[in-house]
Amino acid sequence: MSNQDPYQQYPAGGWQPTPNPSGPAVPDPYAQPAYGQPPYGQPAHGQPTYGQPPYAQPAYGQPVPAYGTPATSAPAFGPPAYGAPAYGAAPYGDVPYGAPVYANPGYGFPRFGGGFTYASWIARVGAYFLDSLASLPYLVGLIYMASTSVPGVDRFGNPTDQPTSMGALTFGVGALVTLVVWGWNRWVLAGRTGQSWGKKVVGLTLQRDVTGEPIGVGMAFLRDLAHYVDGILYIGYLLPLWDGKRQTLSDKIVKSVVVR
Repeated sequence: MSNQDPYQQYPAGGWQPTPNPSGPAVPDPYAQPAYGQPPYGQPAHGQPTYGQPPYAQPAYGQPVPAYGTPATSAPAFGPPAYGAPAYGAAPYGDVPYGAPVYANPGYGFPRFGGGFTYASWIARVGAYFLDSLASLPYLVGLIYMASTSVPGVDRFGNPTDQPTSMGALTFGVGALVTLVVWGWNRWVLAGRTGQSWGKKVVGLTLQRDVTGEPIGVGMAFLRDLAHYVDGILYIGYLLPLWDGKRQTLSDKIVKSVVVR
């Protein structure tokens, strides 16, 4: 029978662990932990227990949040970041179901039909008149050639005016200058930027009907060729007076619109 007092907290000679020759010594369960150390069997602050991730550390493969970032996925209070869509707005590139896409925002026009109107007929006539000033070199050469012509006869013996060599040269140079200026203004500038000189003065822009992008140099050239269709009884030129999108026949052929 043991003589040890069962109500004594510590043995008289101190706790003596049973020797364990096959392993490490058994720690004293009555010993007090050192300052800053957790009790026996408890994990230290910030240290994980078996099978658990460290304290305040994300699971493997998850990004580490920045200091001060909210723990939840809800956005922080305040306005959205610069360039981000407003709360509740469709992200860039997403169009609500059924909403027509009128223009690309990269060219200054909103996508959902606001911010611009189709150009009026009188405004389009004014822009075309200003573009037609590129024909002045051709007209000057033609007038000079006609005024310097000399009397002569054609191959059938009929009397006619014959242009001089200087008059013919002036007309040829004037026609070439007009072609270069017209092509640069109507095909290159209007095709790449949407605005010829005349359209820029009046405040109009030529663009694709669906995307709102410039129609390109090739389509601008084809559009000018299609004006011959507009010239049939001038119906195509008058069509913007009652057409919903104020398009001429040439606009419908190349799928373009002119907007303000």
